[in-house]
Amino acid sequence: MRTAGRPGGRSRSLPPPEVRITAGRWKGRRLEAPAEARPTSARAREALFDLLGDRVPGARVLDLFAGSGAVGLEAVSRGAASAVLVESDSRGIRRTLDRLGDDAAAVRLIAGDAAEAVEQLAARGELFDVVFADPPYRLEPSAAGLARAGRLLAAGGVLVLQRDHGDEPGGLPGMKAVGRRAYGRNVFVFYELL
Repeated sequence: MRTAGRPGGRSRSLPPPEVRITAGRWKGRRLEAPAEARPTSARAREALFDLLGDRVPGARVLDLFAGSGAVGLEAVSRGAASAVLVESDSRGIRRTLDRLGDDAAAVRLIAGDAAEAVEQLAARGELFDVVFADPPYRLEPSAAGLARAGRLLAAGGVLVLQRDHGDEPGGLPGMKAVGRRAYGRNVFVFYELL
């Protein structure tokens, strides 16, 4: 999920976009996106999960800069064992989780800064099979910050970085890029530990 701030971003005066889960047990469920967000399109999310394939069922997923929580919630909907959603403007995700009730027991929300959350999760020794990061436009991801998120990868795990076309980072310390896919303006870059 990206926050407006560059050309192609959303204006404050527009209503929040409608976001829905595209597959799995929660298919069609409506999610609330922050007003300034530009959510990952349904088409791009479907492509992402097609690319992740067998990595999703039973996976532990971390969704950094979660926005509406669409990626993490969709992962659980598609069979992931759990998801941790990190978002500073978490009101919409909280309302979504309230509507899902006990059905969302596998989803944990961390309301706050992504970098701080990464440090807290690392200090607790938590590991994830899939780490997804879609920093907002106004926040340029640093290689060091993304490499810290990579410390949370379990053996064989993957970090997926979503950026706008032409706005991609170079290499990440301790990680190797293993794939890149573009869907419209959305670009997914896949990293694994060295």
